[in-house]
Amino acid sequence: MGFMELLARLTHPGNQAILLALLGIALWRWRGARTGGVVLIVAVLWLWLWSAPAVAAWLQRGLEHGYQQRPAVAYPVADAIVVLGGGDLPPPAGNWSDGDGGAEITRLGFGLQLYQAQRAGTLLLSGGDQSLKMERRLERQGVPIVAMRTEDTSENTHQNALYSAAILKREKLQRILLVTSGIHMPRARASFAREGLTVIPAPAPDPGTLRGSYRWWPQRAALTMSARCLREHLGLWIYRLRGWV
Repeated sequence: MGFMELLARLTHPGNQAILLALLGIALWRWRGARTGGVVLIVAVLWLWLWSAPAVAAWLQRGLEHGYQQRPAVAYPVADAIVVLGGGDLPPPAGNWSDGDGGAEITRLGFGLQLYQAQRAGTLLLSGGDQSLKMERRLERQGVPIVAMRTEDTSENTHQNALYSAAILKREKLQRILLVTSGIHMPRARASFAREGLTVIPAPAPDPGTLRGSYRWWPQRAALTMSARCLREHLGLWIYRLRGWV
């Protein structure tokens, strides 16, 4: 495990709570029940906090602010549609337009909607080996192979932008519709703009979005969303430090 992956895992509130609990157990043994008990209580409260839908929704809104989802036809025409990997893929079979399998709430499914709405004539699929899977699935949905480009060597958002920009610039494609999740959009947009592209954010629906009233009762889905958002904030901080955005 590399340093960056270790750092990312440490941003997960569940892992932080486990470390606090282990510290509490150690202090209970060596410093007494009072000190150890306080740390254990803090561990439970820490986990409760980030598992609360109210907190997770607040974090999500903070990252998605300014990147509201719109129907595909509401976007302007661009030179290319860039779909970033990393999310779930729609099923390889079936007609995605009939809503079967939840294709409409995936990055690739929304990228297809933009293409079918004639927002651009070129689709660039970026994200390691997942880009080749995306290409095959779009081909099954009727997208001609000549309309697609694949970037299959990137391992992170910075490389998504760097390698995709090289492909786009060779073909003089400057203005792009960028498709990724809303919470990932701030880092993705800044990374692509850093490479000199004109970026129009086109956030895909996020299957992890919390719905209903924002309650304080802990939920696993809320903990997952909190962890994703904290990881994005860490990523933004590191990208700014490295000059990638």
